[in-house]
Amino acid sequence: MIHALFCFLFFSLLAMQQGVSQEALNHEDKTQSANNYIRNSGGVEASVSQPAEPVLRGAMVKLTDFGSDDVGYLSIPDQEPKGGVVLVPGIWGLSQGIKFLADHFSKDGYVALAVDLFNGIVPKDSSSAADLRRFVREESALNVIAAAVRFLHESPRFHTTKVGVVGWDIGGEYTLEAAINVKGINAVVIYYGEVNLEKRKLSKLRVPVCYFYAEKDQTISKEKIIHFVNALEEEKKPLTFYSFEAQHGFADPASTNYDPTTAEAAWNISINFLEKEFNAIKKETGFLDRIIHSKE
Repeated sequence: MIHALFCFLFFSLLAMQQGVSQEALNHEDKTQSANNYIRNSGGVEASVSQPAEPVLRGAMVKLTDFGSDDVGYLSIPDQEPKGGVVLVPGIWGLSQGIKFLADHFSKDGYVALAVDLFNGIVPKDSSSAADLRRFVREESALNVIAAAVRFLHESPRFHTTKVGVVGWDIGGEYTLEAAINVKGINAVVIYYGEVNLEKRKLSKLRVPVCYFYAEKDQTISKEKIIHFVNALEEEKKPLTFYSFEAQHGFADPASTNYDPTTAEAAWNISINFLEKEFNAIKKETGFLDRIIHSKE
């Protein structure tokens, strides 16, 4: 009975969204993705035409002036930015792979700032990653995310009016918390992050959410996902949901479950989601400006 209920709710939900994994992953996309991306010895997603260890285009910056003693990896686009993106890594920390993804965002036109939840420590294996995870505190994680959001909004080098937060795994968990508790966030993207929040708390959510679920995930139960989705729907919160036939960690280049084909499909959805939400904000702002100026 529970299984039947899950199937009905889960696939009814998928049908209501803009697309599902099978639509995002047609045969042609799979072939192209497999040919375009490889995983090198450093655990970094890289183009076949690039060297094994691509040169990073960003640099480390301090967040001291924005409320945190931590540092982050900043990557700036060559053109006028479309907006800002804070990257919140999962259990593998601020690795070369996450820095490369920040560069990927900047190449797509976003000021990207990847934060560090582990005080500079990059785990070497899953055991050390699990140990580090236990020492992360929600207060400190939200503090560094808030500082990164402020950095993108207030830095004298640029002033981004729109800021999104993208998180993986435990970083996705804190991304959802940040969407509820941190000011200045306009949209969030969550890759298989924990969603064990009460409906009362989810009712405080004020920003659009894009969530990627891994069907073969052994760490997050489908019951939790159903609860999360139903709670957001009941509260009429904007949710874009995608389910992929993949395992937990499919989008993290450092994970043994990394799936470059699925990761690229999710990446493209993320970019389209942020662009859509940022453009919507821009249009709303322009509309308000016209009203204000018409009264002057």
